Amino acid sequence: MYAKEKMKKGVKIRLIVMSLSAVLPIILLILFDLPFFKDRFVVYSDLFVLRYAIFVLLEGYIVFKIYRYIRFFCDVEYADLFVLRKTDERLNFVRLKTNALVIKILIYVSGIAMITAGFFNAIVFYTILCMMIAVLLMYLFVYLYYSRKY
Repeated sequence: MYAKEKMKKGVKIRLIVMSLSAVLPIILLILFDLPFFKDRFVVYSDLFVLRYAIFVLLEGYIVFKIYRYIRFFCDVEYADLFVLRKTDERLNFVRLKTNALVIKILIYVSGIAMITAGFFNAIVFYTILCMMIAVLLMYLFVYLYYSRKY
């Protein structure tokens, strides 16, 4: 019962954050359609469609998460299942191993892409280099945090 009460606090905070974050893409979409931004930025026709596709996907994901959090508070059975899924040791172990593997694959693939981009375009090379350094720094900070915590 303690885990469920503790999880309710976290879900309530996430629900508030996701509700506020649902408004942000709408504000950005409206801002980029203003004449000031249209004059500053060149919007290509293929990126115009891509921008709306990304907007729809992002808003859909946010609405799905909000639905799940509201369902957590309304449906007791779903709340018990939610707590069981979040506290299951096997699922947490699999999630931890998966995240570690994804980070390692991302580092290797970005390293290969950086080497390849070095032959073609310097801007792409430096962009991938900065992304790779950011991922490595995040990995280092998370590793240091968890190594001291446990």
